[in-house]
Amino acid sequence: MIIILKNVFLPILILLSVLWRCVHFLKIKFGKYEKMPLPVICVGNITLGGSGKTPTVLLILKLFSEIGLEAHVVSRGYKGKLNRTTLVNSKKHNASDVGDEPLMISRTSKVWVTRDKKSGIMAAYNSGAKIVILDDGFQNPSVFKDLSLLIIDTDFNFGNGHIFPIGTLRESLDFAMIRTDLLLCLGKYESRKSFIKKTRIPSNILLIEGQLKPKVYPSHLEKKKLIAFCGIARPEKFFQTLKNLNLNVIETIPFPDHFLYSKNDLENLKKRGEQENALLVTTEKDIVKI
Repeated sequence: MIIILKNVFLPILILLSVLWRCVHFLKIKFGKYEKMPLPVICVGNITLGGSGKTPTVLLILKLFSEIGLEAHVVSRGYKGKLNRTTLVNSKKHNASDVGDEPLMISRTSKVWVTRDKKSGIMAAYNSGAKIVILDDGFQNPSVFKDLSLLIIDTDFNFGNGHIFPIGTLRESLDFAMIRTDLLLCLGKYESRKSFIKKTRIPSNILLIEGQLKPKVYPSHLEKKKLIAFCGIARPEKFFQTLKNLNLNVIETIPFPDHFLYSKNDLENLKKRGEQENALLVTTEKDIVKI
């Protein structure tokens, strides 16, 4: 039965993938690319799901803050219900209003959520921003980007290498690199070197390597049993991080990406922790929703 369904739906998925690629090509080819009155740095990727964008945005904000340059973030506010251009207020808004990532970043910087990138950038400009970080706008052709930073998670690469909906790619790497100024490879040393060795990177692209590392954690965690849960694109990354720290993770509970926890979900997690006499641990992105 599964083979029959696969044979029936595969040609449809292939057709949809080709249509996706064609529409994307035309959108990029004939985009407006309107110049904004302040510099725009775009931080994006070519895969559906987590690649390290949010930690990268936070690092860039930190660097600008250290040199006294006011930077604002403009984000789509994925899964947020607000349609108008809005300045995120962590005391007023929640994740269902503006999305979990903007809510988390708003603890560090001013964040504008908007469906219209130009509107968000102009709102930042009129509010005193000297530079804008466009979070996940790599495939958006409406505004000109002064610097486009493309992030590749070399530990996970590109899944099966196919364009959505057959695979997890939004576009091919070769097509994306035409619009890339800076390529950031995030992952373990071995996976980064392997990716760089087998990938032809144009000479005009600046290549930077990095690795996400956890901050110092309380030493008493080493003596506790832990139950880890999260609702991110690649929950296994979080779970593996905890295990790499030699923490005693007795159970892992993944939820869908951008999952909005209900009171019942949290009560069940709490009961599970009490049953096992274990601490519950999650990500910063999840905690803003809780």
